[in-house]
Amino acid sequence: MDQRQILLQNLERAQGKKLNREEFADEFLKLKRQSTKYRSDKVYPTAASEQPENIKKNRYKDILPCRLEMFLFSLFLCQLESVLFLRDLPAQLLGCEHVTAGVYGPRAYIATQGPLPTTVIDFWRMIWEYEVLIVVMACMEFEMGKKKCERYWAEAGGSPLQCGPFSVACEAEEKKNEYVIRTLKVTLNEEIRTVHQFHYKNWPDHDVPSSIEPILELISEIRCYQPDDSVPVCVHCSAGCGRTGVICAIDYTQKLLKDGIVPVNFSIFSLIQEMRTQRPSIVQTKEQYELVYDAVIELFKRQIKALDAQEDSAASQ
Repeated sequence: MDQRQILLQNLERAQGKKLNREEFADEFLKLKRQSTKYRSDKVYPTAASEQPENIKKNRYKDILPCRLEMFLFSLFLCQLESVLFLRDLPAQLLGCEHVTAGVYGPRAYIATQGPLPTTVIDFWRMIWEYEVLIVVMACMEFEMGKKKCERYWAEAGGSPLQCGPFSVACEAEEKKNEYVIRTLKVTLNEEIRTVHQFHYKNWPDHDVPSSIEPILELISEIRCYQPDDSVPVCVHCSAGCGRTGVICAIDYTQKLLKDGIVPVNFSIFSLIQEMRTQRPSIVQTKEQYELVYDAVIELFKRQIKALDAQEDSAASQ
């Protein structure tokens, strides 16, 4: 079965589930129940992140990472327990033997909460140590009158923001319809690096944007700036779960399409299920889950159309 046939088969299956509202709701409910069971059975323990020295670094008490990632920096030892790496899906889950774990690198994404006042320095330590080039921000500093993320960047043309040993200046700001691209210059010990921040501004918490088009545009543009996975892409919202998970899931699927390795039994459910074993509550609401479906369906349609155009072009030559 060629890639076009695989896409058609997966497209039909996804559209069918989307149209059957009861089946769709049951599928998301199954995800939630499974996550609840994982938590109650302590399948993925959170004891480390519940330690007094760590709990204060978590923005939300009910969203704790299930594993404690230790970051050993060249300058200091730091625990950033609200950051987890989303591994690539194992071959058996994708149902395709040639797609092995690490196909896009063992650490394709860093999914994290919006920094707190006390973790901004930790945030930049992580960005520096893992040589991150792209940071995707899917929340605002304030939403519904509540602080959702501490500012960790400087204003365009303004004075640099000093974050401990890091100096962060905003060299340029490009405004799109729904998001802003900031070019940040980060300095540590006279070494300067460029980090691009993609800030999506119109995504309500626990809800979804009115259109998927700006999100697809955002993800596509991110991959223009960083086409490979030599270093992880950092994605955050406020809790680092709902909106963050949506972006990671859509981007992962787009990469499978780009590389022509979508498996026969590709499953959005299995994708989110695996992500939730690494970051609790990824894709937090049914509306967000539906958004992933809508985006994947649209991406499949576009890829089928592109493959058809290639075939027609080849036939006419």
